[in-house]
Amino acid sequence: MKLTFGIFLLSLIVLSPANCFSQNKYKLTATITTESDFFTTDNQANVYVVKADELTKYDKTGKILYKYSNKNFGNITSVDASNMLRIVVFYKDFLQVVFLDNTLSINGEPITLEKIGFQQPQLVSSSHNSGLWIYDKQNFELFRLDQNLLKTQQTGNLSATLNTDIQPNYLLEYDNKVYLNNPSTGVLIFDIYGTYYKTVPVKNALRFQLIGDWVYFMSDKIVKAYNTITTEEKQFEMPLPEFLNFRLEMGILILRTDKAIFLYAEQ
Repeated sequence: MKLTFGIFLLSLIVLSPANCFSQNKYKLTATITTESDFFTTDNQANVYVVKADELTKYDKTGKILYKYSNKNFGNITSVDASNMLRIVVFYKDFLQVVFLDNTLSINGEPITLEKIGFQQPQLVSSSHNSGLWIYDKQNFELFRLDQNLLKTQQTGNLSATLNTDIQPNYLLEYDNKVYLNNPSTGVLIFDIYGTYYKTVPVKNALRFQLIGDWVYFMSDKIVKAYNTITTEEKQFEMPLPEFLNFRLEMGILILRTDKAIFLYAEQ
């Protein structure tokens, strides 16, 4: 899979933006006709589409596989499918976390975050060894819970430590690092123990995706990539003139509009 990603990404990083992501180079392979609030993917290029309280899983051909919905917890705030066998679904309004298996069936009991000491949890993501990362707004703090829901790491007040306004909107663990997106300053990077490392100056992004050392994101409707090691930055044109967000998985480019999700492959 890493080789496939490498070949795909090398094809994106070209000197002339006009040559990348053109309709001639990338073939539309599937269209999922659906309205959505957001989507994510797993490492097998399955697509998880969220609309209000409903989560629907499609394969990379656009075939619908499974559905999940819980009317008791309100609308879905986020879905982390980085571990496709333990998908983390967060309902911020009801302070609930639900775990699903690869068929979108309930996997264990839901967690009520208020009962385990979190008053204003804003973001939740999966962590290694069946753990969780939680950002709590009450003290501007990032916590890690182990599989028994015990706190194993916490950052302290990030606003005070970094002397900046903290209003994060996205949280992700990837390759033994933790990434917290603070649109006004960039992506804050921590090690696996919650120790602050540095800030990547990727500003005003709603979501992002990590692939190797690159952060892929959208800013002002332009797709860009920033290398966290070399600080190199690139931008790309896409096969659609208008879209809301995108992801890359297994050599497949996935674009979301307000009415559909489009999957492209290299020709």
